[in-house]
Amino acid sequence: MSTPNKDLVKGFFTSKYYKDASEFEKYVHPEVKIDWNSSKGFFQFDYDKFNAMSREMGKSFETMSPEFSHLIEENNQVFARFTYNVETLESNDLIGLADFFSVWEIKDNMLYRGFIMSQPSDDGLDGILSYINEYN
Repeated sequence: MSTPNKDLVKGFFTSKYYKDASEFEKYVHPEVKIDWNSSKGFFQFDYDKFNAMSREMGKSFETMSPEFSHLIEENNQVFARFTYNVETLESNDLIGLADFFSVWEIKDNMLYRGFIMSQPSDDGLDGILSYINEYN
């Protein structure tokens, strides 16, 4: 079942926030704080750093298409598990970029506090199938 908070999280990741500053501003709280554990290490982002990183992604990718396996809400937090498929400037083929698990606290109808874990996308059949379930 869809809710406004789940729609907000899904809307952000399906938007062109990485190419369009107005989309980023629409979804991300000015006081956002993000803790991100990735395969490259731990990163912390505030609004400006997250915006700058998003702009850099926009230079490399034509499109970023999330494929959600889970969107779960409890109180004012949304838990999202998804894989990002990207289309690069060099290729029109969708390529699995990374698998994500994130927790988002919502404040003022915006993404306020984020906790993200990511790893390179697994292109094995079992990995791909784990993102396809009865909730999609």
